[in-house]
Amino acid sequence: MFPPSHCPKCKKRIKWYDLMPVISYIILRGRCRFCKEKISIRYPIVELLTAAGGLLCYHKYGFTTEMFVAFFIYCILLYISAVDIDTMEISTKSVLLLFAARCLQIFFERGVSIKTALSIFSGMIFSMLLILIIYILSKGRAMGFGDVLLIAAGGAGFTAGEAILANFLAFVLGAVFAAFVLVKKNKSLKSEVPFGPFISAALIVTILYGDTILKMYLEYIK
Repeated sequence: MFPPSHCPKCKKRIKWYDLMPVISYIILRGRCRFCKEKISIRYPIVELLTAAGGLLCYHKYGFTTEMFVAFFIYCILLYISAVDIDTMEISTKSVLLLFAARCLQIFFERGVSIKTALSIFSGMIFSMLLILIIYILSKGRAMGFGDVLLIAAGGAGFTAGEAILANFLAFVLGAVFAAFVLVKKNKSLKSEVPFGPFISAALIVTILYGDTILKMYLEYIK
């Protein structure tokens, strides 16, 4: 927002009609209107992911207050993921904002009570326990403390089952991506891969569909 959208090369301010999500990228053929510098593909990708998140939240909650809160959480997680990819860091402020949004969501769903408050903190402990242990044992080499804070804030209110599911999904997604990078780009096992995007994806899946997935699993093992 500040400064307004502009081309990183020629510094020209982008006109409002060139800021239509995805459509403007297609019309401009992925290049700046003024200097013809190539526009990163990440812009339409983030725009499409944002739209997809909105549709998922609408599908889950309908056009309700809960939908807007869930979509706000989704956008925070998308922001955290994008920044982590760029900088390999997760800011404390963004995690605090995520925690506040999760608390709001939980109080909307379960009401304000001591039991609800306790579920928030128990969910945080369940969710972060595994990654915290890895962080401590590896002395911060395998996981960053930002990853610990991220899954703790997003996992607020989770049951033990939902916390396990979130951790499982995060590690599976991370492992699949790491294997793909190793095979396609021939990188060493020492190459750093940001874990925030995988935690974020696991959190949003668990928040929106965790209860459904766990019910299906319990029915399957019976």
